[in-house]
Amino acid sequence: MENQPKNILICEDHQIVIDGLVSIFKNQKDFNVLGYVKDGKDVLSKVKNDNPDILLLDLNLPNKNGLDILNEVKLYNSEIKVVILTMYNKESIVKKVKQCGGDGFLLKNCSSDDLLRALDSVSEKKTFYVGKGVNNSIEESDGFTEKIKLTRREKEIIAELVKGYNVPQIAESLYISPYTVETHKKNIFKKLNIHNSIDLITFVNDNNLFT
Repeated sequence: MENQPKNILICEDHQIVIDGLVSIFKNQKDFNVLGYVKDGKDVLSKVKNDNPDILLLDLNLPNKNGLDILNEVKLYNSEIKVVILTMYNKESIVKKVKQCGGDGFLLKNCSSDDLLRALDSVSEKKTFYVGKGVNNSIEESDGFTEKIKLTRREKEIIAELVKGYNVPQIAESLYISPYTVETHKKNIFKKLNIHNSIDLITFVNDNNLFT
C-alpha cells in the first residue's frame, strides 16, 4: 500500500510565490497542497480546520509575525511540521526558529529540489533542516559533531532531550523503543563526558548545537 501524500498548507502573502509553490507540488505524488493563507491572523484557524501535515510559513505576514504563528501552531499540535520559507537570512532568526520548535528553514531563492528535500526530511522526523545558502554556522560547523563521532540518530535524540522530552516521549516521537533511546542516551553522555541532562543542555549551549 502506497503512503498517503503529505498535506501542505502554504502561509504566504505574495500570490506569485504561492503560484510558484503550487506549480512545484502539482506533479508531486508525495505532497498535496490543501490551500494557502495570506493573513497571519487567519493561519491558526485554517490549521485547525484543514489539519495539515506540513506548514510552509513565511516569517513576514500581515497582522502577525511568523514566529508567533509558529509558537501557536506548535502549541496547538506539535506534530505539524513547520518549515520556514523566507528572505530573512540571519543566523539569529534561524536559532529562534529552532528554539520555537520549527522543523526547517529555507530561503525563498532555494531550488525546487532543496524544497522537496526539506519536506521529505521533516516528514521522516529527521533533525532540523537548513536549506542551502542559509546563514547558519551551527550547521556549517558540523565538523565538530563529526569529530566527536555523533551519529545522525544521536543528534536527533540530543535535540529532543534539550527540548525537555523524556525517554518515552522521544521513543514515540522517533518511532523507536525506549530501550533504544536509553542506549543512545548513555552513549551520548559517554562521548560528551557528561553525567546528566543539565550537563547536556550546558554543553549544547556552550557549543552552539541545536539551539
